[in-house]
Amino acid sequence: MRAITAPYTVLLNMAAIIFNNCRVFDGATAALGEGMAVLVDEGRIKEISDRPLSASGARVIDAAGRVLMPGLIDAHYHALLADLNVANLDIMPPSLLHQHAHVNLRAALDRGFTSVRDAGGADIGLVRAVEEGLIKGPRIFHAGKALSQTGGHGDMRPATHFEPCACAAYHGPICAVADGVDEVRKAVREELRKGATQIKLMVSGGVLSPSDPVWMDQYSEAEIRAAVEEAATRRTYVMAHAHTASAARRCVDFGVRSIEHGTLIDRETAEYVAASDAFVVPTLSTIHMMKEKGPGLGLQKIFADKLGTLFEDAQQAVSVCHEAGVKLGLGSDLIG
Repeated sequence: MRAITAPYTVLLNMAAIIFNNCRVFDGATAALGEGMAVLVDEGRIKEISDRPLSASGARVIDAAGRVLMPGLIDAHYHALLADLNVANLDIMPPSLLHQHAHVNLRAALDRGFTSVRDAGGADIGLVRAVEEGLIKGPRIFHAGKALSQTGGHGDMRPATHFEPCACAAYHGPICAVADGVDEVRKAVREELRKGATQIKLMVSGGVLSPSDPVWMDQYSEAEIRAAVEEAATRRTYVMAHAHTASAARRCVDFGVRSIEHGTLIDRETAEYVAASDAFVVPTLSTIHMMKEKGPGLGLQKIFADKLGTLFEDAQQAVSVCHEAGVKLGLGSDLIG
C-alpha cells in the first residue's frame, strides 16, 4: 500500500486535521498504539489520544485502522542522481535532469519521506517548486553543488579526459571543483548565496568517481577549515563525504559536523567521533544495491571493482558506531 503523505508546507497551510481510528507508531517503542486519534494543527502534532478527538473547523480523516507515523527523514539524498554512471549526468539536458528529480522526489514522498537532506545537486528552484506546490515532494534541505578538489570524488572526468585549457575546472550538475583556500571560500559563499542550507565537501575517495581510490584523503586542513568557517558565518555547517577512518577523524578535528558514509570507521575512530559533536550518516542501502544489482543496471567495472568488501565493512562500522554511542542518522544515497 502506498504511503499517504503530504509535504510539510501543505500541512502548514491547511486547517487542523484529526486522524481517528489509527494505529500509531511513535518511534519510541516498537509497539503500535491501537485505536488512537491524532490532532495536527499548523504542521505540528498537537494532541495524541486513545479516544476520538474533535476540534472546531478541523478536517476529520478516518484512518480505518491504518498505521500513522511521523514522516521519515532521508539525511543523505540526491534528487538529481538519475544514472549509475554519474558522468552521463554531465551530458543530460538540465530540463530532462530536473524531470528525473521530480520523479525521484515524488517517489521519496510516496515511501513516507517528508524531509530529505540533498547532499549535492538540488538547488533553490527544486526547493521552491515543492514549496509552491508545482511538484510533489518532501521538504528539501539542499547543499547546492558538492565541492571537490581536482581529481577528487566529485571530479567526474576520467583519466583520459584532455583539458585543452589548463585554467579549466570541472563543474557538473552534482559537484563542482574548487582548489585552494581562496577558491573553496568563494565556492562556499556562492552556494550559500544561492540558498544552500548546508555545505557538502568530498574529503575521501569514493566508488562512483573515475580517478580516485576510496582510501584517499582529500582536501587539506586549511581548505576544510575555510569551508567550515564560511558555513559558520551563515550559522550552518559542513557535511562531508568520508568513507575512511582517517577521513572521519579529520572531519572531527577540522570542525565538520556531519560525516557521510563512514564506511571504514573502526572502533577506535568510533569512540573518537562519539566524544565530539559530529554525527555519522551511514548509507548501507546504496552500497548493497550497487553490489547486488549494479552490474545488471550497467554499473561499469571500474566502479564495481571499487566496491570490494565495502558493504560488509559498512555493516561493521554501523555496529561499532552504535556501540560507541555515535550520533547516527539515516541516509539512502540511492540512485534513481
